[in-house]
Amino acid sequence: MIKSKNLIVISIIIFSLINFSYSEINLKILMKIDNQIITNYDLEKEANYLLALNPSLKEIEKEKLMTISKRSLIKEKIRKNEILKYKTLSKESAQTEAVLKNLILSLDFENQYQFQEYLKNFNLSINDLKEKIEIENEWKSLVYAKYFNSVKIDKSDLKSKIEKMNEKKFLVEYNLSEILFTKKKNFLIEDQIDEIKESIDKVGFENTANLFSISDSSKIGGKIGWVRENNLSKEIIKNLKKLEENSYSEPIRLGNNFLILKINEIKQVPIEIDKKKELDKIVMVETTKQLDRFSNIFYNKIKLNSKISEF
Repeated sequence: MIKSKNLIVISIIIFSLINFSYSEINLKILMKIDNQIITNYDLEKEANYLLALNPSLKEIEKEKLMTISKRSLIKEKIRKNEILKYKTLSKESAQTEAVLKNLILSLDFENQYQFQEYLKNFNLSINDLKEKIEIENEWKSLVYAKYFNSVKIDKSDLKSKIEKMNEKKFLVEYNLSEILFTKKKNFLIEDQIDEIKESIDKVGFENTANLFSISDSSKIGGKIGWVRENNLSKEIIKNLKKLEENSYSEPIRLGNNFLILKINEIKQVPIEIDKKKELDKIVMVETTKQLDRFSNIFYNKIKLNSKISEF
């Protein structure tokens, strides 16, 4: 009898604590994507994640931040649903650890402990990031398996580029950021470009990348990092030659998409070419470019076939 009473008391305490925590959070279901729900808590957590990767986002309006976070979450849930058709996720892999390490270094932290302490300011953990990294990695693997045979690379043209490089003593490298966007339906492209340029003037290039770019780099403010001139197309090089550091290009047409590039820094490096290694690098860069385009096509196709309900 005493045991029974104790169980009842414990149950009442637990129930009260649960009710208290839920009333504090005021949890609401905002969306359902196929079989996955998105709550206001998920949205706030995604906003914190994006702020952790790009702190300058704190300068934009809360409403715009929530819009970015919602778009980011929708993309992640749709990708996750597709991945789970083929495999389960574990958060633990050598690839996930390697990407996490590169992310920590790119954000100028010395080690994982320092980064972990930083994440606490945003109520995030290393495991939160590992889950996101794994989804992104597995998505790339899925796109690779599906579209690799569709990648077309003219190796003879690339070899010709390498031969021309040999004639120079120095090679130009650009530290770049990007905004990749698609023309909206029932929207003049000129108006869309004006809107993006106005946003760059108002909130900066990085925040505008978060707001408008469809590239995965948007999460880190569109940052691409250092790219050698020989890994870029003639059209892109032609546009970059017109620019100085901390300036951005006019939109460059890439198939159905448009690309705006910003030069963060320029440097010249002495040329020391191992032709085979250089060819492998350029092939990898070109393969990644083409797979990124296929990734956007594949995602948009799945999104059209996903059941998205808002509440």
